[in-house]
Amino acid sequence: MRRLVVYMLIILLLFSWSPLTLGKTASSPGSETGPLVDLQETFSRIAEAVKPAVVNIASTRIEKTQLYSFRSPFGEEDPFEEFFRYFFGPEYGTRKLQSVGSGVIIDKRGYVLTNYHVVERATDIQVSIGDGKDKKTYPGKVIGKDVRTDLAVIEIKGKKGEEFPVAPLGDSDKIRVGEWAIAVGSPFGLEHTVTVGVISAKRQNVAIQTRNYEDLIQTDASINPGNSGGPLLNIRGEVIGINTAIFTPSGGFVGVGFAIPINKAKEILSDLIEKGKVIRGWLGVRIQDITDELAKSFGLSGKEGALVSEVISGSPAEKAGIKRGDVIVQVGDKRVSNSNELRSLIGRTPPEKKVPVRVIRGKNELVIDVVLGKAPEEEVISKEESQEERLGITVQNAKEGVVVTKVEPGSLAQDAGIQEGDIIKEVNHKEIKDISDFDREMKEAKETVLFLIKRGDATIYVAMEIK
Repeated sequence: MRRLVVYMLIILLLFSWSPLTLGKTASSPGSETGPLVDLQETFSRIAEAVKPAVVNIASTRIEKTQLYSFRSPFGEEDPFEEFFRYFFGPEYGTRKLQSVGSGVIIDKRGYVLTNYHVVERATDIQVSIGDGKDKKTYPGKVIGKDVRTDLAVIEIKGKKGEEFPVAPLGDSDKIRVGEWAIAVGSPFGLEHTVTVGVISAKRQNVAIQTRNYEDLIQTDASINPGNSGGPLLNIRGEVIGINTAIFTPSGGFVGVGFAIPINKAKEILSDLIEKGKVIRGWLGVRIQDITDELAKSFGLSGKEGALVSEVISGSPAEKAGIKRGDVIVQVGDKRVSNSNELRSLIGRTPPEKKVPVRVIRGKNELVIDVVLGKAPEEEVISKEESQEERLGITVQNAKEGVVVTKVEPGSLAQDAGIQEGDIIKEVNHKEIKDISDFDREMKEAKETVLFLIKRGDATIYVAMEIK
């Protein structure tokens, strides 16, 4: 009997949801889609408005590569090694690698904001604006880069008096989880692709591949390879972030993308444009966030502050008297909530400035005046190539400088006209006595290098653009 009642209830429910019943209550198509149509129109307007200011970046870099592997069974002094290489050529060579990224124009003079990793070690940069028959391509030059934030500024130059379209910058401090997020860029080289999602979270620390990022915006707007450097927009069409990375186990997008907050970029833009790098203050401590367990162990009333786990020898912190185990809770008139906040506060303070630092030490609270130092240059995350790899040459010490023993096909050196057997005597008017002199002067070179070369009985100058 109970089973019969259940069957009768199911039949009644199915009948109540039948097409006939639904036909009496369903609204006519389009009668309640007004808000959705308005939202759709908003997305379309934003995409059209920002499109002229979003660029495609094609970069080329030269890398040393192993052409084949030769391992002798007779050790290093193999009598057949020269014979082998005579027929197969050198074991190592160079190759040109090309990559595609995105960027956004932030100044009508032609300044493009992008990711540092998009242009890292690039020997040639081409920046494209527009698409189809309206597409224009300009040579780009990196004028500022910052490894720590993974940001860089490229300069493009148009015709005299030409001004470039600019994307408006928003305020990333005001974003809230759940708000709309619109990503624009060139995933897989497909220019001006627009995807829509929401702000999923605000993350303090994210480790992706070989990079550690601080204070990222997480979004589910689709971000793929090639989107890096493009803008993340709010519903008003303002740039709130620079798309930078995805978290993926497969290489494709799985709903977790990240962008650098635009306010973080605003803090360093003037330094990047005017100085080419970011000059930060330096305290000289290693710090960590305070957990519940640490707070209990150190007798703290809460988790506010940054715990000093190490004081670097010879640092401003050591000289001022900061010690391991101190909890830094304030710098100047700014309270410190966590370790990221402390890094940001110190980084924004110019070197050589005296700042009062409030610390908790045991049961006491102290104010220590610290004269900040200059932060050391950030290490590039990926392995840096040597100066020889960069130019595409091999050099050895000679009596009058360094002698070029090999020039790689398609390299910067070959393009400039450098030949095997050339003896480099000077780099940018500085005398070269050995390879260490050569490496030092090349590291200091900026855009163009002037070589003084002895070739046979002649001495000539050769100029090379290294960008």
